Amino acid sequence: METTTKAAAEQQQEQWRGAVEAAMPSTPAAAAWPHIASFCALDRYLPGIDVCELAAGEDGRPGCVRYVASLAAPAAAGDDGEERRREVASWAREELLEIDGGARRLAYAVVGSSMGFGRYVATMTVAADEGEQGCKLVWAFECEPVEGWTVDGLVGYLDGGVKAIAARIEEAEAKVATAAAGGAPAGGVDEAVAA
Repeated sequence: METTTKAAAEQQQEQWRGAVEAAMPSTPAAAAWPHIASFCALDRYLPGIDVCELAAGEDGRPGCVRYVASLAAPAAAGDDGEERRREVASWAREELLEIDGGARRLAYAVVGSSMGFGRYVATMTVAADEGEQGCKLVWAFECEPVEGWTVDGLVGYLDGGVKAIAARIEEAEAKVATAAAGGAPAGGVDEAVAA
């Protein structure tokens, strides 16, 4: 019995830590930061997130909480021909802990979820690439072991996510640059990402 208790106590003290990053060679850090700083706009950048909305507080202020969700694939139309409403497959509530525009970094914590997360704190940082015109996005985390995941599985998920976010920011900024050069009218961050 004592061995089981000791093993459980050691597992409770175990922490997972890691970081993943993705390059944005065509986007200066100052242009990439507003995309990340838009705390309640994660659904625009991270594939698989279908909903991201303010649940509490004021968007972009420490203490605000966003609700993020992935929806299940749409059900086939019923006998009456109407499509069925998509159900939530997974969700999380995430609290903005800190946002620092000068350092281009924000920190957040998962404060509730359907995905097995206990304590989870992460930072997203936009860092200028020395001597380059671009930048990189760094997503670092520290958490308790996540039920149903391995640390390698979580790192793999975040790695795919950070690369997808970086690609969407690069795409949005390319649209803004095209518009500024005389192409289609630019609508800012929101319209460039939505397009």
